[in-house]
Amino acid sequence: MTKIILNEAVKKDTFDQDKIISPGETVRRFKDKLKNIDMDILEETVRIDNGRLDIPVYFSNCGSDAQAVIGNKKQMGKGGTPQQAEASAVMELAERFSFFSFYQNPDNFIQDQYKNIRNQAIDFDQIIQSVHDTSQDTDQAAKIFENLDLRWAQGYNLTKNKEVLIPFDWFFTINQFNGACAGNCNEEALSQGICEVVERHVSSLVSQNNLDVPLIDPESVTDPLCLEMLEKYKKAGIKLWISDFTLNTGIPTIGVLAYDPSTFPHKSEIVWTAGTTPNPQKALSRALSETAQLGGDFNSGSNYVASGLPKFSDIKQAEFITSAGRKNPITSLPDLSDNNIKTEVQNLISILAQKNMDVFAVNTTHPVLEIPCFYIIIPGAHFRERAENSSAGMFCTKLIKENNPAGLAILELKKAEKLLPDKYYIQFYLGTSYLDLNDPDTALEHLKKALELDPAPQDIPSIYSYMGVCLRDLEKYQEALDLLEKGISMDSERTDIHNLMGFCYFKLKEHEKAIECFQDVLKINPGSAIDYANIASNYREMGWTEKAIAYYEMALGIDGSIDFARDSLERLKKKR
Repeated sequence: MTKIILNEAVKKDTFDQDKIISPGETVRRFKDKLKNIDMDILEETVRIDNGRLDIPVYFSNCGSDAQAVIGNKKQMGKGGTPQQAEASAVMELAERFSFFSFYQNPDNFIQDQYKNIRNQAIDFDQIIQSVHDTSQDTDQAAKIFENLDLRWAQGYNLTKNKEVLIPFDWFFTINQFNGACAGNCNEEALSQGICEVVERHVSSLVSQNNLDVPLIDPESVTDPLCLEMLEKYKKAGIKLWISDFTLNTGIPTIGVLAYDPSTFPHKSEIVWTAGTTPNPQKALSRALSETAQLGGDFNSGSNYVASGLPKFSDIKQAEFITSAGRKNPITSLPDLSDNNIKTEVQNLISILAQKNMDVFAVNTTHPVLEIPCFYIIIPGAHFRERAENSSAGMFCTKLIKENNPAGLAILELKKAEKLLPDKYYIQFYLGTSYLDLNDPDTALEHLKKALELDPAPQDIPSIYSYMGVCLRDLEKYQEALDLLEKGISMDSERTDIHNLMGFCYFKLKEHEKAIECFQDVLKINPGSAIDYANIASNYREMGWTEKAIAYYEMALGIDGSIDFARDSLERLKKKR
């Protein structure tokens, strides 16, 4: 059964976030569960902030089973108190482990085409709504969609109180794991998941459109923990701009922009993040602790990966936020809070229904871990990471490419092309499919055509990137660099392009330029082991043995499975 019944969930701990049990009890229950199951999920929890801000940040270091499922070694947790930050870290681990365990288990899905299960499935109108498709092509896209072979999960429409089949592949392509959530009870998890999707939605609208949103007067804040955190930021000399991101949702969202002029850019970054909860002051608390998590105490030289909001490289880029003309009290935001989390969830669902946005939930609770987890889907919500001007046709063809062997994908894409001629995204996926068949010449023809068919600006760097791959495979390294420069000029955060450029410079024996490119990747993603190894290989070719050894060791310290790094390191050490 997938029916979700909301139960009474009275708050018992409200000092930081609103929970039915204390954060200490959350951690104790989690660790007690792990003692009774035969899986290695949690190695340890450890506080990792350096104390400058004194706003705690925790890691939950994954055990071997969790690491194999999730694909990384650590999950982060935040909070205004050490207890809440540790609880956040273990619940983040539970959420991700449960979600990816669910995603990887074929028993959780029905494999079928929409035309065969239409009566049990989500309406196609909501498929259209999920990608904001306002084109004239929806009838043609419907013909493609109904023949896609997709994985369907049993879900529940919380707005209309009915069970429904949900195309999991479709929404994962759009949302990734945004909307995955965990809690001490179903109601906590559902509230968190709904609020996260809303947070991503308004953050996308504000950032992509440079919206003029009002600032919030910090003098109007009354929550004791928020006041304590605000004082800590002030004491450290960090400038904060607190914004009202609520827009017209009726659900309170607070944005926080933080910047330390004394340590930027050498030891800190500009952090921009947001928090959404039914209570505006708790939303601020969430945003302030998230800022600390991403900021790395604003003196550690750490780099965070941007998600809901982009990362500014210059405070002047944020002028539409910092120069906002209005400053409102925090009490001007809507307040959907209640002492019963069940009521808060009902309030969230009700107000979204007024915006014609249904809330769907897939229960992803792990059968052994048994911590309430869900995947929340709200068709109509925006996501910054998704291409602008997207369409149902685009996502249909993306799934054709991703879910089929290259040869079959090409056949299906050519059928789609007859229904939707002259679409750049079909040419793009044809190009990448031919690349998969090791035919870079044909791939390049399709990618050039994609570039001529008025692609969405956000997609142009991807086209240049794959054209660069074609030219790399054809050993035309300088031509590849010329195109890749165009791509990086449009999106300087593209690690794939920086990496490709580094490879091409390496092949041209321009090792210093190659190192610069790989270092550009590490500025964006400091955990990219392969790029430490790539830097090492360039130092090796330059004869800088000690630096090469140091970088190979850094690479293998992050990922011990990079064979060429291990082999090169052994050879260099023997040579030394």
